[in-house]
Amino acid sequence: MRAIRSLSQGARTSLRQVLWGLVLVLALPTILVAAAGLYSGYRAEQQATDLRMQETARALSLLLDREIEKSVLALQVLAHSSSLARGDFEEFYDRAKTSGLEEPSWIALFEPSGRVIFNTRVPYGVKLPNSNRMDALQRVQETRKPYVSDLYVGSLTGQRLITIDAPVIIDERVAYILSLAITPDVFQGIIRDQRIADGWNAAVLDRSRRLVARSRSPERFVGQLASPNVQEALASAQEGLLQSVTLDGIPVRTYFSQSPTYGWSFVISIPETELAKSAQRSLFWLTVLGAVILGGILLAVLLSRAISKPVDQLVAAAQTLGRGGEVSDRASTRVLEFDTIKRALVEAAAGIRHHEREREEVLAHMAESEARLRLALNAGHLGSWEYTPATGALTTTPTCRAHFGRGADEPVTYADLIAQIHPDDRALQKESVALALAGRTDLQAEYRVIWPDGSEHWIRVSGRMRSGPDGHPSMVGVSQDITERRLAEDRQALLLHELNHRVKNTLATVQSIASLTRRSGDNTDPAAWNAFMDRLHGMAKTHDLLTATQWQGALLEDVLKNELEPYQDGIRQRIRLRGPRINLQPGAVLALGLAVHELATNAVKYGSLSAAEGKVHVMWAVTSGSGQPALLVEWVESGGPPVNKPERQGFGSKLIQRGLAQQLGGEIKLDFAPAGVRCVITFPISTMASDQSGAAETQQRYAS
Repeated sequence: MRAIRSLSQGARTSLRQVLWGLVLVLALPTILVAAAGLYSGYRAEQQATDLRMQETARALSLLLDREIEKSVLALQVLAHSSSLARGDFEEFYDRAKTSGLEEPSWIALFEPSGRVIFNTRVPYGVKLPNSNRMDALQRVQETRKPYVSDLYVGSLTGQRLITIDAPVIIDERVAYILSLAITPDVFQGIIRDQRIADGWNAAVLDRSRRLVARSRSPERFVGQLASPNVQEALASAQEGLLQSVTLDGIPVRTYFSQSPTYGWSFVISIPETELAKSAQRSLFWLTVLGAVILGGILLAVLLSRAISKPVDQLVAAAQTLGRGGEVSDRASTRVLEFDTIKRALVEAAAGIRHHEREREEVLAHMAESEARLRLALNAGHLGSWEYTPATGALTTTPTCRAHFGRGADEPVTYADLIAQIHPDDRALQKESVALALAGRTDLQAEYRVIWPDGSEHWIRVSGRMRSGPDGHPSMVGVSQDITERRLAEDRQALLLHELNHRVKNTLATVQSIASLTRRSGDNTDPAAWNAFMDRLHGMAKTHDLLTATQWQGALLEDVLKNELEPYQDGIRQRIRLRGPRINLQPGAVLALGLAVHELATNAVKYGSLSAAEGKVHVMWAVTSGSGQPALLVEWVESGGPPVNKPERQGFGSKLIQRGLAQQLGGEIKLDFAPAGVRCVITFPISTMASDQSGAAETQQRYAS
């Protein structure tokens, strides 16, 4: 009792004072922390707004590029129209009229000189004055690339326009210039589709910093230059933000981004008054917090009174117990409940912390597993998917959608993907899926898909059955684009087949040359071995010429130069070549190369090339006549020693005639005139020429 009394005398602070002091100690730091938190939140919100708006401006500037690029691609597609190549302008006018370009817009076709052929804004055949945009047309003609103009006022319509000019290249020259005129309404629609907030302002600027479209009062400001500080900012940086004042005098925070391709800019401005609302909200909530804390102090006073009563009862019970009195059950129960609640809370907190640690470990393992899976899929260029046959639901990753030519965020269904499968492969895909579902086995299938742009790709799909959370069976798997592998396999097979064919032909030719040379050597020609080696060397040079073009053929002029260039003089007058552009197939190149080699060898030994004043003229032309078109090649020698007609057919003549007859189906005529040898070689061009474009343009008959 004495000890209890001394402890009671030493205590100078009541429970109420402890509670009030505790409230004050908690309230003051809470106010400071809350103020700092609200200010930090305000700054974070402002930074998040800046980042979000900057990303929005960047995305919209890229959208500008895509919109312009769509129009440029549409013009380039129209520029490759067959009707335009044929000169059928009326048919091309109808196609351009129904091309489906953005409205309002129209298409015009110009000659490089500026003459207007037609304009889809007026009926076909209406005569129009020449273009006054000669600098733009000249630029397209020189660069041979599309050109996008800045905003200007049309001289004929009086409208504000943006023009896209694209060259029409026919036979390696700019034959026409195709122009698309777009009004600012197209870009006004882009801004309108973004649903810009009422108080904000968005604008599209061209390269000269002139307003092409504007969300607020476009009829008043379109065509004007942007404010000077915005112009300075665009000149110094590709994107960013600044404090500025709009053309209608509103202080704003401006975010801008220039498109990387065409140099146009997208600008978004938020009024400063709207940004200040965030600070006002923070101040408001800080005031509310202060009021709540003040109310908490008052409530603490009331609660301290409520808590002190059971404590007083506990003290009274303890004093009663110390005096040996009887303690009431009510007082004792109240103390027991406090103790029980405290122990329950402590135990609950310990249990919660334990479960939280377990949950964090599980989440960490799951995140690590997902990261490894994503890394493996990305490393193998694999896309993942899941298909539930009962509901038809299909879930795909961006990589999987990309394998089918779809965008990363483009929605796609199972029916959409099936529709893209090549018609010849759909039955195989359907059978593979049906077998996997029926037997609950793995799915392995390779098939072709047709992308939205019309290109064909090979896809490999692998899948495995599993039971979903709802009990329905589903199939999960991966997809892989194997186009390159399949193309490589096809190319390898083609190259092996082509190599086998070329080797057989070459060996047959060498065998024929060796056989004829051997006969000549056995009879009268002591230099047969040297002649044989020269012919093999000539074949090797022809092979080098074909190898340089990957065995796609060679020009007739290149074949002649390949054999005759060693005998040409410094002023290039001794050997003259004249004729249209003719592209020969590999078989014709080899046969004609042998023939020219024999003629050149004979001319060097006995003909015009054996004398200093001797000359060789080679002329060729395409003849139509009454029958099948043929290629005629004439070899004429002059200025050499007098020619005597040989008593028997030489080895070279036999080799030429046999090669042409067997490989080309042609014929050779040799005339041993005293003034010089004349040789005329004729063979069908329809079977021997792989590219007759040059011949079709010329179609000139040969006259000796």
